[in-house]
Amino acid sequence: MKHRLKTFVKLAVGASVAMCLVNKFIESTAVYRHLLKKKEGTFYKWRHGAIYYTKSGSGSPLLVIHDLHPAASRQEWAEVISSLSKDHTVYAIDLLGCGRSEKPNIVYSNYLYMQLISDFAEKIIRGKTDVLASGKSCAFAITAAKMHPDLFGRLRLVNPESLGAAAVQPNRRSKMAKAILSLPILGVSLYYILTSFEQLQYEFTESYFYNPFHIQPKLVQTYYESAHLSGGRGRYLYASIKGHYVNLDVRYALSSLSQPIDLIFGEEIKDCRKIAQSYQNVNASVCCHFVEKTKALPQLEAPEKFCRFL
Repeated sequence: MKHRLKTFVKLAVGASVAMCLVNKFIESTAVYRHLLKKKEGTFYKWRHGAIYYTKSGSGSPLLVIHDLHPAASRQEWAEVISSLSKDHTVYAIDLLGCGRSEKPNIVYSNYLYMQLISDFAEKIIRGKTDVLASGKSCAFAITAAKMHPDLFGRLRLVNPESLGAAAVQPNRRSKMAKAILSLPILGVSLYYILTSFEQLQYEFTESYFYNPFHIQPKLVQTYYESAHLSGGRGRYLYASIKGHYVNLDVRYALSSLSQPIDLIFGEEIKDCRKIAQSYQNVNASVCCHFVEKTKALPQLEAPEKFCRFL
């Protein structure tokens, strides 16, 4: 029995060392291109961590917020910031846990991000701002606009989640997924598998872009680098997403918003018209637009068509 136990311990230690070495190799090779340069912007020293952002253009303020994923960053708006800057002072941030911003070991939630964008509007923009958000981050914008109507004006929401998906709460299975991803060695290894270059390339081909021939290798490499900045610390956000801790039922907030709301969908997103209708059922003032031949990232795949709806 003792011999078997010693053998098991040796195998476990050996496997752990091997995983550590592989993880270190992935960390060093994922960021060597330095595609996400910090010198282009600055940092807002928020109470939960430093938030990277850029400021460009002149005119009425516009806060642009990328989708919530550790591989995402302000680069999601790279193709449209120049156009937006002609009429707006554009503030583009990397959310906490993403890109060049800090990635603390905390539970990430809708309320956390609502606080972040509200504090950013108050402390950095220092006035009422319009918002352009995408994906899961649309729910944060809705919540913030409800809680602080004096800080937020028109909302333009790109491919928001269905109201049902946004309301899904943590359960036993999702809590277990969060716990595993938060582990020091195994969690890092799993995170690197789930955010590998091949996996991100697959997601771009199957979900993000309608036409895979529009996908530039550098774009996928930028997302890959974003997921691996600060080593495996992006897994803390990923764990909260998989655990459903960032979700919130926004129907009440949506129903009582007084700000103008525009929804912009990639026309090839599955059930996008049903999702649009569900938002209009909750708030009849919601306006919906559809960008033809695009999916989850119309602002990157068809920037000129996208900007027509702004």
